[in-house]
Amino acid sequence: MRQMRHFALVLLVVSAPAAAQDVRDALEAGDLICEFRDGFRHNLIADLSDSPPRADLMLVYESVTADSAQVVSTARPGKRPVHVRAIGEAVHLIEPEGPSVRVTTLTECRDWRWKNGVETCVRFAARHAWHFDWRAYLGPDTSRVRVPSAAAIGVCEPWNID
Repeated sequence: MRQMRHFALVLLVVSAPAAAQDVRDALEAGDLICEFRDGFRHNLIADLSDSPPRADLMLVYESVTADSAQVVSTARPGKRPVHVRAIGEAVHLIEPEGPSVRVTTLTECRDWRWKNGVETCVRFAARHAWHFDWRAYLGPDTSRVRVPSAAAIGVCEPWNID
């Protein structure tokens, strides 16, 4: 039994950095295109059919680096600066907006492809929420716990997968 616990601990330690690295693949993508649907609203027609629900919000993150990016949104005109924070097993794209922030959090890898001989994440699970205080900017991982249940859910993909 003791050996099983040690094996489980080793497995957890070995797999945790890999999961974090998968999400950090987004930092090397250059540009990301994200689509989100309202987490609160459900589409009855999409639920009854095999059609995926339509996107309510599209975000394009340009020139993504380990520190910054630019975002273009279908909800607001213009390009705005974004702060990037990779903390733990998540990547947070934080857009300041007055006394609040809009945060897109990439949480896990959903699909991989081989790119230049390396298996690379090409589809990230994501959540998008509007936080009405700056604590989300100072500690995005702690604010992730406070994300409203109605936060928009979706995916982000590199603009250029090949």
